[in-house]
Amino acid sequence: MPLLLRVLQTICRHPALLITAFLAGNVTARAELAEDYTKDIRPLMAKKCYECHNATKTKGDLNLERFENLDAIKAEREIWQEVLEKVQAYEMPPKKAGELDFGQFEKLMGFLRQLPVPEKPDCNQIASDRTANFYRGYVMSRRLNRAEYLNTIRDLFGVELDLKLEQLLPADGGGGEGFDTTGDTLFTSSIHIEKYLAAAEQITQQILPDRPRGQSRELRAARERILFHSPGWFEKPEPVARAVISAFARRAWRRPVTAEEVDHLMTLFARRSARGDCFVAAVRLAIQGALVSPYFLFLAEPEPVTSGIQRLGDIPLASKLSYFLWSSMPDAELLALAEAGKLADTNIYQAQIHRMLKDPKAAAFGERFALQWLDLDRLGGDVKPDATKYPEFDATLARAMKGEVTAFFNHLVRDDRSLLELLDSKYTFANRRLAELYGLPGVTGDELRLVEVADARRGGLLGMAAVHTATSFPLRTSPVLRGRWVIEALLGEKIPPPPAGVPTLNEAAAATPGGTSLRKQLEKHRLQAECASCHDKMDPLGFGLENFDALGRWRDQLYGEPLDTKGTLPSGEVYDGPAGLKRVLLARKEKIMRHLARKMTGFAFGRELNNFDNCVIDDAVKLLEQNDWRATVLIETIATSYPFQHRFYPKLNQPES
Repeated sequence: MPLLLRVLQTICRHPALLITAFLAGNVTARAELAEDYTKDIRPLMAKKCYECHNATKTKGDLNLERFENLDAIKAEREIWQEVLEKVQAYEMPPKKAGELDFGQFEKLMGFLRQLPVPEKPDCNQIASDRTANFYRGYVMSRRLNRAEYLNTIRDLFGVELDLKLEQLLPADGGGGEGFDTTGDTLFTSSIHIEKYLAAAEQITQQILPDRPRGQSRELRAARERILFHSPGWFEKPEPVARAVISAFARRAWRRPVTAEEVDHLMTLFARRSARGDCFVAAVRLAIQGALVSPYFLFLAEPEPVTSGIQRLGDIPLASKLSYFLWSSMPDAELLALAEAGKLADTNIYQAQIHRMLKDPKAAAFGERFALQWLDLDRLGGDVKPDATKYPEFDATLARAMKGEVTAFFNHLVRDDRSLLELLDSKYTFANRRLAELYGLPGVTGDELRLVEVADARRGGLLGMAAVHTATSFPLRTSPVLRGRWVIEALLGEKIPPPPAGVPTLNEAAAATPGGTSLRKQLEKHRLQAECASCHDKMDPLGFGLENFDALGRWRDQLYGEPLDTKGTLPSGEVYDGPAGLKRVLLARKEKIMRHLARKMTGFAFGRELNNFDNCVIDDAVKLLEQNDWRATVLIETIATSYPFQHRFYPKLNQPES
């Protein structure tokens, strides 16, 4: 009998031998890996990595010197997964440390590829006390941000109010994944309370004056929707007021109201009535009370009876969905379904998602998500070109620039198109001002409309003026800022701030015909060791956009010299101009879509993401790839995910016995 057959028969009779052999092989593999690290890899990293990543100099918050053995590496596998990605992309080690030769590269990559990958959490779970090491806080309720407040007032009353409330209310900062939906940053101060009181009074005075003389047709209609019944001559005003106030509070608080809650509002009505005010004035004070209530100003989730992970009730889920897609309150249809308990039906819930994305109110999705994701929301405010050099730039053009981005993004969502069109498309959205900037014929009027583009100059984000202006200095373009924008906004990598003491570029020479060009200065800049690691990544990506001036106009020359728009990436890949850069980014589409999925998930969840949320991102990228990268696939995956529909409630404080 052949030896191999006898061995197999022996193993089949004694399966424990198979397990022992497997474990022995595993132990041997681990021992060899540990020996490789001690003998070869750690000395190599000492030469190439430890100068920047040690106990005293932790560039990128990374100290690699502290990993003395394989067990230390296995305890922090996420860090080494990132190291693998950086080495594989030729981003580590930097040139100043000396590039790896072929043998060193293969040896290091071979080691990194054999490391165990980070464990994935249970995707049907969310962070809790038990998994606190993955968790960075929970948000049971949060205040409406300024944009959500304004949208909610508009939809609550059904009319656009010309009250300049945006200037009255304080602005909100970003947090978490960089959005103003993050609950941790939406604090409430005494100034907020003061402004909300003033806003409520202005709103109700315009909608519900004592007498409606001089009101526009829209305002009169809004008034009649609130005062759907007025007391007759022989009718007591209190029951009528109670019906009016109760109906308003239900819509304003986005849920059914209790008799006790209406009683509290009725005390305000009674106070005005007792001093002789008319019915409308007394109702107006109660309406103001509803508008400054935490039930209106906050997205509040009812506190559960028991702690632990629980599914959101239909009513808070309806608000969570509507503020994700609309940045506003649920409409009558969504709220009615929630009150009937029908959102637990997956088919009904998904149908509502698709209905809401077709609604005009979904335009807020592009305005609130896309502009913040792409860091373009500040354009026209604290980010704008110099008025003397670029007198064409004004508030109207700034609105058109940002409008192009939001209209384009919303078009992808509304028509369920491929998100890859963000990187390259055969059309854009323009009005007369933008068309003149871009040299597009036949476009008139102030309204943005879909316009076909003839070549690769336009189409996709890289051809949009908002991107070019937001990534320029006031007086000139900046390949550095543009390259950084591509890396951070699209590819999802972080660039650290420049080290202290690095000399700045010679602005006068860069802006003077015959002076040292910006590109040549940057080439010298990259020879400095402390600058090379970041500029080697940023500059080559920014050079491909130099055909666009600080307003996004096309140019082939600068000061009479032809522009050099070639870029050589750290991998050695070479491209030329916007068309070449688009091809570079399309080859990295999965990475870009993963970053987009992460940003949208952070926007929807209203908090910083944790390890469990990677399941949502992984699912989204997988489903996107299987469904031609269609926009609604991403949105639906997030809105139907376990973390979106569930919440961890901590243990309640129990009274001592």
